[in-house]
Amino acid sequence: MDLVKNLIRVGRVSAVFPERCTARVIFEDRANLVSYELPTLGRGSLHNKDYWLPDVDELVWCLFLPSGNQQGVIIGTTFNKKDLPPDPPVRDKDKRHFRFGDGTSIEYDRKSHTLTIDIPEGKVVINGRLIVNEPGG
Repeated sequence: MDLVKNLIRVGRVSAVFPERCTARVIFEDRANLVSYELPTLGRGSLHNKDYWLPDVDELVWCLFLPSGNQQGVIIGTTFNKKDLPPDPPVRDKDKRHFRFGDGTSIEYDRKSHTLTIDIPEGKVVINGRLIVNEPGG
């Protein structure tokens, strides 16, 4: 049981290092032990690259090798009492929703084939040709 407790841990991000795509995590249940720099688990690192870093103070789940807390990875985040799902909540399995800290949201509904981008302030930059095809038009 102790081995499993050491393999999977939940903590809060204390620092991020964007240039290395790593973060340090503080584990309150371990007398505020701070991890080494941990990489984040991504969905692509060779040809298709997915970049994401958690925010400082964000609750994260970490997976460590059995050899100790020197080698591990941040495997993701979960909603909790402090960090709630987007409001209004997305309760549709056919939707993929991203909400950013500035209020911007991107949502795709695979059932209705609708991509919605809501940017309260700012701009959209498109580098290259823009082709819009309207069905029947």
